[in-house]
Amino acid sequence: MATTPGSPVMQGLKNFWQRPEGTAGKVVLVLGAAAVAYGFVQILPFLIAAATDTLHLALLIGGILVLLFIVTDKRVRTLASLMFQSVMRYLTGLFIELDPIGILKNYIGEMKKNLAIMDEQLGNLNGSIRTLQNQIDTNQKDAAHSVALANQADKKMAAGGLTPLDQQQYMSAKVTNERHAASLLNINKSLTDLRDKLKILYDQLVRWRATAEFQVTDKENRVSEEEMRRKALKKAYSVFQAAKKIFQGDPVANQIYDQTLEYLADDAGQMLGEMEDFNRLANKLMTNMDLETGAINDEAVKQLSEFQQKLLPAAVSAVPGGALDPSAVPASKKDDYSDLIK
Repeated sequence: MATTPGSPVMQGLKNFWQRPEGTAGKVVLVLGAAAVAYGFVQILPFLIAAATDTLHLALLIGGILVLLFIVTDKRVRTLASLMFQSVMRYLTGLFIELDPIGILKNYIGEMKKNLAIMDEQLGNLNGSIRTLQNQIDTNQKDAAHSVALANQADKKMAAGGLTPLDQQQYMSAKVTNERHAASLLNINKSLTDLRDKLKILYDQLVRWRATAEFQVTDKENRVSEEEMRRKALKKAYSVFQAAKKIFQGDPVANQIYDQTLEYLADDAGQMLGEMEDFNRLANKLMTNMDLETGAINDEAVKQLSEFQQKLLPAAVSAVPGGALDPSAVPASKKDDYSDLIK
């Protein structure tokens, strides 16, 4: 099946200049051309001065010849083109992620483009075969007509009654038509041989075209399979990356996390130390307060004892140890002392 330029086979084809690296290459070429023009303007006075000197002129001519050789040599141009495309692809890859599936699709597109060219050439070859066949048919008719004319002239001469001039004219017409028919038959023989060879070639190319189309279809199916597989793997890989970030963590975030934990540990230790120091100080203060309270109580008991001694009658004798003898205190007075103590 022939593929026309507007068919789906011809759609989506991109050459180097239509790709992202081609766009970057165009920008670089424009900038390079501007730089070359600016540099030429800058060195123009030097070139004019150098042209006045024979030695400088010879060197300039030699440089121009070398430049012309580089420009006109196909290998140098091919190498420069490949280097330029590689550099542009590398520079483009620095800020654009080159999709491998896209590269494969471009390769399939190039194959389809070649397949379309093959279809066009097959059409041209088939047209040439048909042209040869038409020419063979035309020559065959002309040869048959020339033979008929020669036979008719022969019949006229056989009938007799012709003047010598007519006899000579009929003979000349017979010979001319016979030669013309023979020439056409020889041409047809050569054209028929060429037609047969072209038919064999055409049939072979048709088989090759079918094989080529199968190869393109097979590779296209494989690319589609790889595209679906890559999409699925990228989705799975994104989940894996998320889990990996959770387990490994970001180095900066991990460092901040560790530093925060260290700060919290140091701050907690500082607060616990301060609380322990406060507890020790509080215990010391409580102990001192207990001691002071006991001393104050002892002093109060002592003062009360002295006050009691002052209130007792002189006749009351003191018992050893400074304690009062309860039997020596009247019952009626005991209650009064108790009220005083209260």
